[in-house]
Amino acid sequence: MLGHVRQLIERALIGESVPALVRWGKRVPRPLIQRMQADSFRTLVRYAAQHQKFFARKLREHGIDPKQVREPQDLGDIFTTPEDLRALPAEEFLCREPELVFETTGTSGGPKSVYFSYAELDFAARYEAAGLYENGVRKGDRVVCTFDVGYWFSSWVTFLACKRLGVFCSAVGKPHPREVYSRLGAYGYNVLVGDPTWLVSLSEIAEKEGTYPLKLIMAAGDRMTAVYRNYVESVWKCPVVLAYGSTEQGGAGMECLRREAYHVDEFNLYFEIVDPDPDGYGELVVTTLSRRTMPFVRYRVHDVTRFVEGPCACGATLRRIERIKGRRDEMVVMGAGNMYPEIFERVLHDVEGLAASWQVAVRQEGLHDILEFRLEMSNGASTSQVEGAIQENLKTLYPDVWANKVCGMYRLAFRFLPRGSLDQGRKPRRLVDERAT
Repeated sequence: MLGHVRQLIERALIGESVPALVRWGKRVPRPLIQRMQADSFRTLVRYAAQHQKFFARKLREHGIDPKQVREPQDLGDIFTTPEDLRALPAEEFLCREPELVFETTGTSGGPKSVYFSYAELDFAARYEAAGLYENGVRKGDRVVCTFDVGYWFSSWVTFLACKRLGVFCSAVGKPHPREVYSRLGAYGYNVLVGDPTWLVSLSEIAEKEGTYPLKLIMAAGDRMTAVYRNYVESVWKCPVVLAYGSTEQGGAGMECLRREAYHVDEFNLYFEIVDPDPDGYGELVVTTLSRRTMPFVRYRVHDVTRFVEGPCACGATLRRIERIKGRRDEMVVMGAGNMYPEIFERVLHDVEGLAASWQVAVRQEGLHDILEFRLEMSNGASTSQVEGAIQENLKTLYPDVWANKVCGMYRLAFRFLPRGSLDQGRKPRRLVDERAT
């Protein structure tokens, strides 16, 4: 029986029907998903051992026979890292002739090149199409996608996802929000796709000049705080769902309309959480089960999250992960404790008078750690009121962090800058460590 069900699932995964893929995402029992993943993981390990120089060398160095590997833990401390991709030539990872290449955004370090076949790109798009379909996108809708083009991955995947759905789509790169706003009515767009901060800028225009009827907004790219999402939804009167992924992973997951966590693509990716803390938060590690051009075995994403236990009310049996808490390489250990950007998103989210751009820097003065808020103002609010509100939020939301301040383990500082001073490109660094090493 399981074998027959598995054949039906695999037919849906490689077939043309997005609705069938969505149905299987809600009907496949977890034991069968786990069995499929285990089989795919073993297959990929043996393939990479034969065809990928990097992974084959790692196996030899650790004395591991790929035929004996049944689960990720059998590989011990063998991982693929972003640092490996930057330091080594592509030939170390390529298993066959590629057909296209994308680059990462280079948020931490320089950009990394990731190669695909056309079929692999189309396969990634199929899962985004399933997520959009589950969230109500249908033929007759009109999508405008404002993700960056060029060497970025996201815009192409969304465009091909819409093609798979038979949905009208304009993938226009990342123009000024004013350009898109002027065309919303002319082209009848009712689905918006873009980076959170870009969507905020568009919404600021619409709040002043009027909105158009939308059914869905999908955001991905940089972090969307609760205040950003609430603001965009209040302007457009439609739900905002978040998607998650990267060039290395592809499209990893998307929220359903309940917007509680990301439903991850377990048919295509194998997820682990390594080095979890007592609350289950650890670094996300991904194996690309279906890729053969440049597969990654246990790729350390550097994003910190945890699995959400229990089924979603939407009925999907695919596993879920929480929204990203921060990046492992963005965590700053200082006198206040272990700091993540998420902490400051919460502290700043309801402070009146702040613009969308901000940064928190950890620096050093003498023997003291300084936690410096670098802020831009939006409406002439008093800087003293802003400082007071931030300190009150920090004290209320994070009493342990505040207690460390009272103990003299760090000091607070505030720096107010002209509008535009903190523009940092596509993915801003919200938390930086400027102390001397």
